[in-house]
Amino acid sequence: MIKIRHTGLVTYDLKKSLSFWNKILKFKVKKRAIEKGKLIDKIMKYKSVKVETLKLSDNHGCLLELLHFKNPPSKKRNVLKPYSIGFTHISITVKDILKVYKILKKNRIKFNSEPLKSADGKVLMTYCKTPEGAYLELVQEIKKNAY
Repeated sequence: MIKIRHTGLVTYDLKKSLSFWNKILKFKVKKRAIEKGKLIDKIMKYKSVKVETLKLSDNHGCLLELLHFKNPPSKKRNVLKPYSIGFTHISITVKDILKVYKILKKNRIKFNSEPLKSADGKVLMTYCKTPEGAYLELVQEIKKNAY
C-alpha cells in the first residue's frame, strides 16, 4: 500500500453536505463530475447509475469524496452509531476545537458531547453528526508547555 487515496461519503442532499464540508469546515472543491456508463454500473452493481461526485481537499491535501446518486435503487439510510461494526467515523484535527464546536452548533449540527479531554490528556475531542448521518470526530492536539 502507498497511502489512503480518499474517503467516500454518500449524501442524499448534496447542497447541504457541500455547505457543511466547504463553507463551514473549509474543505476546498478540487473536482466535480457526473459519472455514468458501463464502468460505473459494474462498480456500483446496478444499471443506469448516475452519480455526481465532488472531491474535496483539506489544507494538507487529504481528500473527501461526496457522492450523490441521482437514481439509487434504494434510498434507505443506514443508522450508524459510534459503536457500529465497520467504518464509523472520519476524524479531523482542528486548531481551535471550541471555535469549530461553536460554529457547528450555531449551524444546528448535533454533538454527542461538548469537547472533552482524552484519557491520556493529549487531545480535546468530540463527535458530531454530519448532514449525511455519519460521524465526524473533531480533535485538537494539546501542546505541552516548553519549560
